Amino acid sequence: MKKIVAALASAMLVSTVFAQTAATDAGKAQLKANNEKAEAQATANKKKADAQHDAAKAQASANEDKASAQADANKEAAKVAQATTPEQASDARGDAAKAQAKADKKKHAAQTKANKKKQDAAKDANVAQAKADKEKVEAQSDANKTAADAKVDAAKK
Repeated sequence: MKKIVAALASAMLVSTVFAQTAATDAGKAQLKANNEKAEAQATANKKKADAQHDAAKAQASANEDKASAQADANKEAAKVAQATTPEQASDARGDAAKAQAKADKKKHAAQTKANKKKQDAAKDANVAQAKADKEKVEAQSDANKTAADAKVDAAKK
């Protein structure tokens, strides 16, 4: 009888050790998955921040280009007031209209370029987040598989 009890106790001890090993393996796998998920999200956040910074720089550059173009147009418009003859005034008005049209064209081009950069930045940010989400799912899947394998191994022993 003592031998049977000892054998049962030994078997229970062995299966407890295997269960603890399985739990430890699953815990380690989950920690690894959590680290991988955090790294993936950090990478995505950095890429998103970089993209937003690029978009902000593009908009600032566009604003400078627009201000410069408008300043050029304003200089030409100021010449109208300085004209001393009707002919000079007419020429100055013509030059001012041309300068304003040129400035409007430059401003539109600058804003279009900035908008394109913003769209590209938003796309980059979305791609980075999608990649991070995929990596997080894969990491969690790996952790779940490791935990399931550990449970099966523990159950077999």
